[in-house]
Amino acid sequence: MTATTIQWVALCLCAVGAAVRIPEVRNGRGRTVFTALVLLTVAVSLSIAPIYTAVDGLLGGVNVANLLIRLALYAVFVLLGARMAAAFGAPLARRLVVGPFGLAILGLTIAATLYFFIASELPGSSTALRDFMDQDTVQQYAALGRLYPGYVAACLVPPAVASVLDQQARIIHRVACAFLAGGFSLVVVFVLLRLTPIQLGAWDIILPFSAILLTVVGLGLIWLSHTRSRRRRARSNRLA
Repeated sequence: MTATTIQWVALCLCAVGAAVRIPEVRNGRGRTVFTALVLLTVAVSLSIAPIYTAVDGLLGGVNVANLLIRLALYAVFVLLGARMAAAFGAPLARRLVVGPFGLAILGLTIAATLYFFIASELPGSSTALRDFMDQDTVQQYAALGRLYPGYVAACLVPPAVASVLDQQARIIHRVACAFLAGGFSLVVVFVLLRLTPIQLGAWDIILPFSAILLTVVGLGLIWLSHTRSRRRRARSNRLA
């Protein structure tokens, strides 16, 4: 699978993952994960060059679309971080994401991201700001965009792994948690690799988008498990 192909596959999977949850959202369920998937769909779509160029052109051609990607991803990780920590029964992870410390990190990250974006010279649309990577401010801006997701993912890896090892849980739940643990782990690995001088090449795209695929599949399996459980309870109630 090429780097470009995995981007399109991730986009389709995110869009489908959000679409299948619409009936639940109408009934007042699953709004947090649905919102996260919609935002992830937006972020993934804007990472694809033709879509990025078209949207950024409408926004003035000064790479505001890239800033939207960053802010959307921050929102995705804080939403999923809080929801998954609760689902895993991990109060410490939840506090680290949406407690005072976690929210302070998020606020500082957003402020610093806005500062480095404004301080950079970004004339002309450039996907992933590749044409401007000679600027220190752009490099700092890009690094920030990876660090916060890496922080949240690192908070979620231990409880996700613990859920995989939970012998009392249903098989489908453990498999879903395995996908989620894999996705979060790939985010952490990617962030750590980007802190080294290693040149990732195509893996600069393959690793983060593979993390997205694993995470969305894991969320989909959890949704499927919950849907089947509700249907079984509904049938039992009708027969009672």
